Amino acid sequence: MTRLVLISCFSAVCLSTSALAQDTFTLDNNTGYTITAVFAAPSEDDDWGPNILGERIAHRETMEVTLDTETSGCMWDLRYEFSDGEFFEEYEVDVCRISGESYILE
Repeated sequence: MTRLVLISCFSAVCLSTSALAQDTFTLDNNTGYTITAVFAAPSEDDDWGPNILGERIAHRETMEVTLDTETSGCMWDLRYEFSDGEFFEEYEVDVCRISGESYILE
């Protein structure tokens, strides 16, 4: 199954994150499936770390994601697991650049 990731800014003002210790974006699930797990790790790390998803995200629901960019930098790898058993991984996502925006997973 192919899943494409599209990024769009719904707010009139995109935040500058150079002085922030954490960056936050809204993950919008438009995949048609429930997201059962989300793993995020700095791109230079070798393992995914813990599941950061508190509860499942149904299709068309959102989740706010906050990552520590002060100590871990802006480049993060993300892994999504779905209710149908599939998963999708993306690498070197610049979370500083998408901070304050909606990140749409389709």
